[in-house]
Amino acid sequence: MGAPRVFLTGFVTVTNPEEFMKYPGPVVEQLTKAGAGYVGAKGDFAADADAVEDASDVSLAPVIEFPNRDAFLGWWNSPEYAAVKALRVDNSRASIAMIEANLLPEGADTSKFGAYVSTLKKFTDKERFQAEYPPLMKANNAKFNATMIARVPFRGEGSEKMVAQENCDAYDFAVLIGFQTIEDAVKYLRDEEFGAKQTAVRVATTTGPLAAIKATNKTDGPFPQYSGVPHDR
Repeated sequence: MGAPRVFLTGFVTVTNPEEFMKYPGPVVEQLTKAGAGYVGAKGDFAADADAVEDASDVSLAPVIEFPNRDAFLGWWNSPEYAAVKALRVDNSRASIAMIEANLLPEGADTSKFGAYVSTLKKFTDKERFQAEYPPLMKANNAKFNATMIARVPFRGEGSEKMVAQENCDAYDFAVLIGFQTIEDAVKYLRDEEFGAKQTAVRVATTTGPLAAIKATNKTDGPFPQYSGVPHDR
């Protein structure tokens, strides 16, 4: 069994779009050299209420996939990234988590994901969440053929799978789930049989941003397609 993949996910509020958009280009080049890349990006929060939760001030949610922890850390700590990082930090506010894919089934083909559900959450009623949420999630995952990629706590047991984070002190855990299509990801949140009930429990027992995010492809912007094999969507 090889080293697990690492995903960067989070929620960004862009404060200076003109300067911020100088950031993705060089980063994509750096990621390509590391065998990594943007595999999802959502930028239509204001116009897509069905696909978001607790994210009124968010303008961008990226998903970046790395082949392993070493590839991520090699890029994250590189002088090349240090040279462009200020373009992001100075022109946005962000909470981002870099997590090992600790739930991704062995042999899963991540190039087949057409969408993701990403969230950073803090418990407001952990006891109720633990009692009511898991069976709804299990049933909903089965209905929409969802693939659990990662669920990683920021503190305590299991937090060693949190490779790095920025501005996530307010949250308890990060979750990333893969879907075949963006339509499935949105229905997963709203479907009357399980999704709406699951969402109601989640909203009542946690707080923090969530989004259904379409996978990148060759034509959609603002981020160029992942150029690593086998992600040729």
